[in-house]
Amino acid sequence: MAHPILVPQVGQDLTEAKIVELHVKLGDRVKKGDLVAVVESEKASFEVEAFAEGVVISLPFKVDDWAPVLEPLMMLGAEDEVATAAAPVTAGAPVATAVAPAVAPVAVPVAAATAVPSVAAMASPAPVVGGLRASPAARVAAAKQGLDVSRIAGTGPAGAVVLRDIAAAPALVRISGEVTLRTLQSGQGTPVIFIHGFGADLSAWRPLVGRINLGLPMMALDLPGHGGSTGQAAASLDDIVASVGDALRSVTGGVHLVGHSVGAAVAMALTARGDLDVRSMSLLSPAGLGPTVDGAFVHGFLEAQTEAALAAWMRRLVHDPAMLAPVLVRATLSARADAGLVPAQRHIAHALFEGGTQLFSTAAALRAFGGPSTVIVGREDAILSAAEIAAATPPQAALHRLPGVGHLPQVEAADLVVTLMCRTIRAAG
Repeated sequence: MAHPILVPQVGQDLTEAKIVELHVKLGDRVKKGDLVAVVESEKASFEVEAFAEGVVISLPFKVDDWAPVLEPLMMLGAEDEVATAAAPVTAGAPVATAVAPAVAPVAVPVAAATAVPSVAAMASPAPVVGGLRASPAARVAAAKQGLDVSRIAGTGPAGAVVLRDIAAAPALVRISGEVTLRTLQSGQGTPVIFIHGFGADLSAWRPLVGRINLGLPMMALDLPGHGGSTGQAAASLDDIVASVGDALRSVTGGVHLVGHSVGAAVAMALTARGDLDVRSMSLLSPAGLGPTVDGAFVHGFLEAQTEAALAAWMRRLVHDPAMLAPVLVRATLSARADAGLVPAQRHIAHALFEGGTQLFSTAAALRAFGGPSTVIVGREDAILSAAEIAAATPPQAALHRLPGVGHLPQVEAADLVVTLMCRTIRAAG
C-alpha cells in the first residue's frame, strides 16, 4: 500500500508552499528519517523528512512549483507498485508535516498530528469562507491590504481565493486581532468547534480534521495571545472564555466542542455560561481538573530561544520521543518570529499558572454538563496529572486512559482519538 509524504503547512493559515529542493527522484529508495525535500513560505523554510520507508512511485511536483499544503508531495510504495490518483490514503499513514504544534503545559496544541486526510477530502474542497486554498498572488495582495484571507469566499478553482476575490472582499474580513471563528472543513449540520491549547494556534488542528468524516462543519479559532489573536489581551481564564464566547455568538444553533489541555478547560467553562447550546464535549488532556501542572515545562518552553532548547522541552509532551518530529520544533520556533507572541503567552501563563499549580478549576462545570462528554488522557502525561484528571471526571463522562501516551493523545493515538470523538458527537443525536 502506497504511503504519502505530504506538503507541510509551514505557517498559520498558509495554503501553499514553494518546493525549493528535491532530494529524490522517481524510483529512489527512501528510508525513514531521510531528507527528501525542502519547502518554504514567505518567512521560513523547512526540511521534509520521510516517516516511512519505500520507493518513490509518484513525484507530482518539481523545484520552484507551488504545492497545496497537506497534499502528497510524493508517494512511497513497493518497487513494482504504481501510484494511482484514486488510491486511498491509509489511515495512520506516516506523513511529513510542519504544522505549528501546541506546546504548552496545559494547552499544548494539537501539535502536528501525523494524520493523513483522505485523498477525496484533499482533492475536492468545497468553496466556502475559510477555505484552505489561495493563490500566491492573492495571499500577497491580502497581506498588503490587511485582509484575512481565511475569511474570504474563493471563486477560483476548487474554491481557491484568487485576486478578484481580494478586490471584492468586504471590510468585515479585515484582520482585527480579535478571536474569530474560521472554517477548516465545510459540511452541513451542527458545527464542531476545535479549541487549541497553550502555545498553539488553530492551524494545529488541520491534520486531525483531515481524518474526520462526519459531514459536519469543522471550525476553529485562535485563543487570545495565540496565532491571529496575539493582540487580544486576557488576564485570566474568564477573560479567555469571554473572548471565545463572543466569537461563538456568530454560530446559529448548537455546537460540539473539542478542546485540548487549556482549550479543553475553555470548553468546559463555556458550558457554565448558559448562553451557548453545547451538544457534546471531547476533552483531550484537559486542564482544570486538578491543581498540578509542570511549571518547569511552562517556563522552559516559553524561554527557549534555540531549536535544541525548544526540542528538549517539547519532548516532554510525548511519551515516545520519536513521535516528536524535528520539523515540528522548527515550526514552533519559526512562529516566534512574531515579536509579540512569546510576551503575550508569558502574560497568559502568569494568569493561568503559578509555579506547579493551575490557578483555575473547571471540574464543577464538567459535573454539571448534561450532554455526552468524553475525557481522553495519556497515562504517561508529564505535563498534567492523569490521576488527578481521572479522579475529577464525573461518572456520567466517559473516561479513557491511554497507556503509552503522553500529553498529546491526538498525536500518539490519533485514530483512537478520532473514533472516540466521533462516537461522542454522534451520541448527541
